[in-house]
Amino acid sequence: MTRPASVHAKATAPAPCVSVVVVTWNSRDAVLDCLDALRANPPSVPWEAVIVDNASTDGTVDAIRHAAPWARVMANIDNRGLAAANNQGIAAGTAPLVLIANPDTTVKPGAVDALATVLARQPRAAFAIPRLRHPDGGLHVSAGDLPTLRDALLGRQVQRLRRQRGRGFWWDGWAHDEERRIGRGHEACYLVRREAIAEVGLQDEAYFLDWEGIDWTARVRDAGWEVWFTPDAEVVHHGGVSIRQAPWRWIVRSHRGMYRYFATRRTRLLRPLLAAVFATRALVKAGAMALGPARYDRGQRAAATATLPTVAAGAGACDGDQGVK
Repeated sequence: MTRPASVHAKATAPAPCVSVVVVTWNSRDAVLDCLDALRANPPSVPWEAVIVDNASTDGTVDAIRHAAPWARVMANIDNRGLAAANNQGIAAGTAPLVLIANPDTTVKPGAVDALATVLARQPRAAFAIPRLRHPDGGLHVSAGDLPTLRDALLGRQVQRLRRQRGRGFWWDGWAHDEERRIGRGHEACYLVRREAIAEVGLQDEAYFLDWEGIDWTARVRDAGWEVWFTPDAEVVHHGGVSIRQAPWRWIVRSHRGMYRYFATRRTRLLRPLLAAVFATRALVKAGAMALGPARYDRGQRAAATATLPTVAAGAGACDGDQGVK
């Protein structure tokens, strides 16, 4: 088993091939489990872990430094938002491949290597997306298309009623059983080629929470890069650890991100109308959340899994930016 490079490692230690970046906010127990899984199921090449904490108050930083002294911890004095913290971690790392992972994810054996292999096999792939699982083993939709304004406004329930398989904002109904190019991937965990970051730039820090990954994907694709999915890499996504702590703020910030995504891609004359439309959508979302977060979560998962087929679970050296051969 390869070991992560310690922050106190000697200068002769091999340079990392994969930088793992995890952003935390009051997710102590989840991030410790995430790091345990990475330690148990690491890539087969030298790697490093950079944890960026956004001013947690639950003892996250001390807990990581005690339980995972091999990880580099960057402790922000205030909550800078997800995009800004991701950028901190990316800039702090040195490897040609960057694994961006939520703290509520668990990598399965061989997952990181499988993602790196996709980037090695597909020279224009900027992102490699794993197959996600729910904690109970159920398939978690991992792929979709870049959103249209209609997709954003009408939401997942309407797409489900249209019974579109392998199309739309989320590809509900697709078996997730083949390696293929996709429109975009779920941002719970994905591997990024640093060469693509150098060309396209880091995430837009104006996105505080949500839609930063969609914007990044759109910019990557506009530059001629691709997004690939592989079923050979599996990651469990527990989901919503930070969001559940502040659901109302999440609704506001996610809709601000939604507005920014479309406003920056349309004429200024439409921006007041877009602002009004997304504000109304946020109010509707808040009304649904007011029925109870648990009920809301169940509804969202039902929409995501109602049309999913059953897919059985469990289906080298660093070489520049090409990953694992």
